[in-house]
Amino acid sequence: MHARLSRFAGLDAERLDETLRQFEGESLAELERQPGFSGITCCVNRRTGQAAVITVWETDDDMKTSEEIALKAREQAVATARPSREPVVDHYEVVLHK
Repeated sequence: MHARLSRFAGLDAERLDETLRQFEGESLAELERQPGFSGITCCVNRRTGQAAVITVWETDDDMKTSEEIALKAREQAVATARPSREPVVDHYEVVLHK
């Protein structure tokens, strides 16, 4: 399994809910339809204005194939949330998952 971690900082707490609704309504279904999609976790810290999104993929190739759609989803989230910094994106091999 493989995971993509997208981290956002400098978020206005008031725009977090709007951004999540937009993501669920516009981007999530497209990600879920991608080959190898195994799940997603979205986390927010309203106090610090941070958010993290982790998507899990069956293979590294599945994750790589989804990059264009993930980029589009991040761009939409940035347009709505207007973070003070660009998102940071990391890729991992999942070595333990329970």
